[in-house]
Amino acid sequence: MVPRDSRSIWRRRLAPLLLAALTVFPGSAGRAEPAEAPPLAWCAPEFEALPGTVCALQSAEPQRDTLVIFLHGVVKPDTGWQHQQQRAIARAARVNGFDLVMPRGRRGIGPKGMQDWWTWPTGVTAQQKVEPEILQEWEAARAELERRRGAPYAKLLVFGFSNGAYYATQLALRGKSPGNGSAVFAGGASGDWLERPAKGAQKRSPLYVEAGSRDKTAIGDARRLRQMLQRLGWPHRFVERAGGGHSMPDAGLAAAFEYLSKQAARTSPPD
Repeated sequence: MVPRDSRSIWRRRLAPLLLAALTVFPGSAGRAEPAEAPPLAWCAPEFEALPGTVCALQSAEPQRDTLVIFLHGVVKPDTGWQHQQQRAIARAARVNGFDLVMPRGRRGIGPKGMQDWWTWPTGVTAQQKVEPEILQEWEAARAELERRRGAPYAKLLVFGFSNGAYYATQLALRGKSPGNGSAVFAGGASGDWLERPAKGAQKRSPLYVEAGSRDKTAIGDARRLRQMLQRLGWPHRFVERAGGGHSMPDAGLAAAFEYLSKQAARTSPPD
């Protein structure tokens, strides 16, 4: 049986909210503008851009033993919406003490109306097409930061927001996640097509799931994910923020990092 493609979920629930959330850049009146504006850099200016357009934030503090891979939500090209997400997770990195890489999704695999946006491969066809190169890109970024610090990270965690949360969940439950713990905000995948492989997963790294009670686009999916994790006996923590919307609050990031730091295996990520 072919698993349900998550694109239908985006189309029905995520598109209206995220379209409203994106920044609009009106043109200037009264004078001619250049025919083409320079493309907006994927990484915000304060971050380093590694090969493959992976943004990085690495501290010189040797006691930082954790690297977080952050998966963004859907991003319309040249809007700068990714910068807000990058700065939110970077703020958490500075406060909670972890290093950070922020890779970019792929274009051409999004749902109807967002086909050419930057998204993650939550459908089977898209995963077959781009997932191997995505995981290789993450591994190359991790290896570069470890080369600079002169030692491997003891813990590798994967955090995802919105569309990134759906993909991070799928990676974890399919046994494909490179990390030894994951945290997802404002989203989360579930269903028979995902529960079947999860039952046989040899690697059951802990999963932190958080969603706002007023997040109409994701709260139902997050609750169904919690129910599935309970059936599976999968190590997890579920947090429903009363009155919260489609967001990734600082307090939630801190709680996720604390939970995963205690629960995740104290070993280096697999080579």
